[in-house]
Amino acid sequence: MKKIKWGIIGPGIIAHSFAQDFAHVTKGELVAVASRNEERAKKFADQYKIPKVYTSYESLCEDPEIDAIYIATPHNFHYDQTLLALQSNKAVLCEKPLTHIAEQTDELIAFAEQSGNYLMEGMWTYFLPVIQKAKQWVKEGKIGKVKHVKSEFGYPVPYDTSSRYYDPKLAGGALLDMGVYNVAMACFFFDGKEPSDIHVVARKAESGVDHDVTTLLVYEDEIANLTTAFRCKLPNSCIIIGEEGYIEIPDFWRAKECRRYKMEDCVEVFEDHRNGNGFEFEIEAVSIDLLEGRKSSEVVPWEVSKHLQSVMKKIMEKFD
Repeated sequence: MKKIKWGIIGPGIIAHSFAQDFAHVTKGELVAVASRNEERAKKFADQYKIPKVYTSYESLCEDPEIDAIYIATPHNFHYDQTLLALQSNKAVLCEKPLTHIAEQTDELIAFAEQSGNYLMEGMWTYFLPVIQKAKQWVKEGKIGKVKHVKSEFGYPVPYDTSSRYYDPKLAGGALLDMGVYNVAMACFFFDGKEPSDIHVVARKAESGVDHDVTTLLVYEDEIANLTTAFRCKLPNSCIIIGEEGYIEIPDFWRAKECRRYKMEDCVEVFEDHRNGNGFEFEIEAVSIDLLEGRKSSEVVPWEVSKHLQSVMKKIMEKFD
């Protein structure tokens, strides 16, 4: 059985979770990793039994054996590395956000479309069975017409100017790192509608990046209330509220459970008893896309990435 051969650019924290989940993937295998830090790359490769180690991203992209590349570097590097991989005729799965500048996302999508190469933003949460189940409940009308989405995602991140989280040169900030998940939930459950108005309260760290952001997205007849923070631990839940009930998703970004309520009563529960971190669903889906000749994802299509970038840009414009 043919498998898609994957390479990773950037063996950082999220790349570890991604690599671990290949143990639960049937259509793909991890065969290479690239880092400019050779010791770091070799240690990563040894840990996950990856046969090939590269100390330049160009070398990985030039490897004829590699079918797909996962980009797991800080946000500000996404554009250049994604373009490099696409120019090398590789399929690309780039960690979200696809870029930190909306216009760059448009450029990458245009290049992928013109060159006929696969490109997907790594919004892995969309692939989780729990998120898909919640969307199914909404489509089936089990909570009536959706009126509100409330989503919170925040963890205390100690202030450190050498950390990518607080470094403006590395596109740091809570919105790009954690808040993008909240915006993704609003996009997902409001079917990509454009907000008619946006209200933002943003607090900034000494380095100038945002470290606490509350956003109100106002639609024609719906509202999304989104909060992200580096300053404190938030409940990290997403609640989708309809006219006839609501769905609660604890730890929605890595969700393993969702509950449907009718007034105060919990009437339905769905649980995901997966063995992996949750990246396996995304990896498998992209691998299948490639094996079947698709050039984009049906779960995270290019239009969704453009919409996410558009909304994120409008939020960030409200910071000042």
